[in-house]
Amino acid sequence: MVETTNNDIYTVLKERVLNGQYNIKMRLPTEDALIEEFNVSRYAIRKAIKQLANEGLVYSVKGKGVVVLEQTPQTKEINLSLAKINGLQSLNSDQQIDHKTIIADFKQVIVDEKLHRKTSFSVGVPVYAIKRIRRINTKSAVLDINYFNAQIVPDITPEIASGSIYDYIKNDLEMKIAVVKRQLRIEHASQIDYEHLNLGINNCVGNMISFAFNDNGKQFEYTESHFIPDNFIFNQIIKF
Repeated sequence: MVETTNNDIYTVLKERVLNGQYNIKMRLPTEDALIEEFNVSRYAIRKAIKQLANEGLVYSVKGKGVVVLEQTPQTKEINLSLAKINGLQSLNSDQQIDHKTIIADFKQVIVDEKLHRKTSFSVGVPVYAIKRIRRINTKSAVLDINYFNAQIVPDITPEIASGSIYDYIKNDLEMKIAVVKRQLRIEHASQIDYEHLNLGINNCVGNMISFAFNDNGKQFEYTESHFIPDNFIFNQIIKF
């Protein structure tokens, strides 16, 4: 018997919401009904519903149950969450989206004064300098320019970088990621953007800058994610 995971429940419920299966009553089935359907615990159902709520698809109302929110056209765009540490992992799971990471550059360098001013890492610190191209549906849509403190995040390899460095940090190094600070900008495209991104007629890029810290308060990452501005919608759900 195949075990039903929280992600399986979330995926099924999300597909039903987006396909309009619950539109007539504008409610999800009761927790008891979902527990019986999926043969799982109440905790598993609540966790899946919480994922839907975090994406702005449903809203729990005391005395009414879980209300399905009316869907806007942007729901089915390529959405990246500002709240999640790894944006590409939050791509809409219901879409047929193929994404691949290509390592464009991988080396270890010593932080000089210029790099210090850019990244805030101390002069003299060794860092992994990595450029990764994110291809989405065969289109080079995102360029990640990463710097990781090699003293705090050691032994990164191109193989690790082609997957998820954050998974490596959390699972292999067992290091707790405490805070990620982000800034979102629109900037003129530079030569490196024209070289690595399919910009088309665009002469600017979005740039999401991230500073990441562990639970000792130490900065271990500086990243610039350059992306084609008309390819993504960045979202943040505000609840009242």
